[in-house]
Amino acid sequence: MVERCSKIRNNNERGQAMVEFILILPFLFLILAALIYFGRLIYATIALDMASYDACRAAVESLRRDDGQTQGLVAGRETLNGFSMSAASARLTVTPQGKWDRGAWVRCRTEYNLKVNDIPMVQLFHPGGAVPLRATQWSRIQTWRSWWER
Repeated sequence: MVERCSKIRNNNERGQAMVEFILILPFLFLILAALIYFGRLIYATIALDMASYDACRAAVESLRRDDGQTQGLVAGRETLNGFSMSAASARLTVTPQGKWDRGAWVRCRTEYNLKVNDIPMVQLFHPGGAVPLRATQWSRIQTWRSWWER
């Protein structure tokens, strides 16, 4: 009789553990989805910051006046490719304030729509399935760094 009661109790405890696990499972999935979402968001933000920075540095340190914008755009796209992000879907701009000359300020902006529709439950917060991200860097064309031909 004692053996039979202990078997019944063990079966009941296993059933209770299963019910508790099923109750906790949605919260575990929610935490996992949040970790994936915020991890991807931080990674993309760092990549955009680096792309903007590299574009600005390459643009203001060009050896010829006419190559600044092109050199900056190429550097920004290569940085995005290095982060395994699609440079074709990013919008990268390198624009000077006024005329492209020594001492002028250059603004480099990178815009990207981060796709998050493959993460569970994120579609509730982002119906379009994408998060718009943007990074901007400013740099000045130094007179001593640029040895442009006149």
